[in-house]
Amino acid sequence: MANLLVMKNIKRLFNIHLSTYFLIFSFLFTGLIKNIILIYFIVIFHELGHIFIIKLLGYKIIRVDIYPSGGVTRIDKKINTKISHDILIACFGVIFQVILYFLFTLIYSLAFIRSSTYELFLTYNRAILLFNLLPIIPLDGYQLFRCIWEIFFPFKKAFKISFVISVIFILFFITFNHLFSLNNYLIVTFLIYKMVTEFKNFKYQNMRFQLERYLNDLPYQKIRNEKQLDLSLLKKDTYHYFKKDNTYVSEKQILKKKFSLFTLI
Repeated sequence: MANLLVMKNIKRLFNIHLSTYFLIFSFLFTGLIKNIILIYFIVIFHELGHIFIIKLLGYKIIRVDIYPSGGVTRIDKKINTKISHDILIACFGVIFQVILYFLFTLIYSLAFIRSSTYELFLTYNRAILLFNLLPIIPLDGYQLFRCIWEIFFPFKKAFKISFVISVIFILFFITFNHLFSLNNYLIVTFLIYKMVTEFKNFKYQNMRFQLERYLNDLPYQKIRNEKQLDLSLLKKDTYHYFKKDNTYVSEKQILKKKFSLFTLI
């Protein structure tokens, strides 16, 4: 009964996209069974890295979507979480892949797998690791670089910089990558779709980012005084005071006025 419950929870947690099934069947049809098993074993192990650190930090996982290009772990957490937490979440998929490399190397040294299987694993593990480090939406590299920009720049500006870099890298990826395969077409289509969605949804993200700061007493690391009243200057991990009529007003007061106007409307 306990095993059945665990299986149901795993099935509820992992959601395999329809396009992924299509890719899997195309691999099986061409006889590349070992290839597809290794690819998605690495992808799932990568996502287990995210799951491990998310659980360790005390956040709730909504689900893990498995796409042809990899996995996306959806988390129930505030946008205004600590930047250090976001960096850890972005990095732990890659960290788990490095751990997996050492595990496979140990298994190979003990002669439990053939050299052909080990070489195939190395090829896929390296390719998936490097691909995930690209600063393209929604890959880990993008999440990591966005976190780094958020340390130095306001939330809105950090997004703009990250988005521009993402567009540049997807253009490079399309230009220099050979697209004459079903997998590559699916990956590029998925990345472009995610990029467009992220751009369209940012205004709602920014609104939620500000609303969280108004509704919650967040553990800010710094205090900053701004010489102009501009909410686009809001940074993560920083509490702001804005200069208004020769005095400084807290961001909470400004946000209260803004969102009270919304409720009146």
